[in-house]
Amino acid sequence: MGLVNLAMGKSARVLSAGVLAAGVLAASLLTAGLLPAHAAGPQDMNPAGPSSGMRYGLVIAGLGGEQKYVEQHLTWARGFYDVLKTEHGFSADRLFLLVEDPDAAGGPPAVRSTLEEIRAALSELARRVRPVDDLFVLLIGHGSATGTGPRLNIPGPDLTADALGDALSEIGARYTVVMNGASSSAPFIDALSGPDRVIVTATKSGAERLSTVFPGHLLDALKSEAGDLDKDGRVSVLESFVFARNRTAEWYEGQGLLATEHALLDDNGDGRGTREPGPGGTDGTLAGRIYFGRGPEAVAGTVPPGGRALQARMDDLRWQIDDLRARKDQEDPGEYAARMEEMLIELARVTRQLRELQAPEDQPP
Repeated sequence: MGLVNLAMGKSARVLSAGVLAAGVLAASLLTAGLLPAHAAGPQDMNPAGPSSGMRYGLVIAGLGGEQKYVEQHLTWARGFYDVLKTEHGFSADRLFLLVEDPDAAGGPPAVRSTLEEIRAALSELARRVRPVDDLFVLLIGHGSATGTGPRLNIPGPDLTADALGDALSEIGARYTVVMNGASSSAPFIDALSGPDRVIVTATKSGAERLSTVFPGHLLDALKSEAGDLDKDGRVSVLESFVFARNRTAEWYEGQGLLATEHALLDDNGDGRGTREPGPGGTDGTLAGRIYFGRGPEAVAGTVPPGGRALQARMDDLRWQIDDLRARKDQEDPGEYAARMEEMLIELARVTRQLRELQAPEDQPP
């Protein structure tokens, strides 16, 4: 059921209380400390292995206020919808877009981002999402964090962090990623943090109340190769965070402005975000293992019949490589290097075989 049909039935719902070169490059960069390795964290992971499930996306843009922000928020929301669909393989029937003015959304099907419509979308996700599926929630707009609690400003009653948390607790996803790019978004971490969740906020506190630019740079991370920091052909949540955090800081420096937003990431369930997830820290492990795409679901339509098994093997190898990197500090250095080299070589071999199948007959692989 798409969002258009979903909106018609909303009243029945209520809100509940890499290739070898890339591989070798990545390995060398990680060894040199130039990329954020996946630090081992204390949280209990879901069973290891690539997901056999689907990816769902929920994009919510709240009130803009001034016209320039109305237009900006709509552009970002549409951009996230489009990039998740076209670049990362999210199926259109598993993407939900809610904006301030649906009539201005253009091509993507959208409904108004009222609390009633958000309730309907979250209820539908609770009905459809399975324990093997992953859920990505992106929030855009102006927020507040007064004595009544953190919230996203939307048409009509606001969406509070507690209400969103209650709804997410009813959605049985494998992993849930919430990326709140609104102002005053940091307190959402305390409200939403938990096992198998990654929470990203544009600000480090509720006091950072000015409009944000973080969502624009996060969008850039997803729609360009630049966001793929280890050049393995996919973008992890951790990579997107690092890219957007750095580009946001560069933007303020380039404008000669004092930064009024400092992004945080929490993925170990302790309710405390960090600016520097990765080596030596407690956050970053889970975010480094969750990818926006391109798994078997995303590329199924482009892989020739004989390549499905190769694609599955590639994803399995990538997961094993991620898992080994996450446990690097617990492994014997010599054994770690040998196993990593073996898997990278195997990944390169399988990748080449798949490319040869996909290459046009009149072009060399």
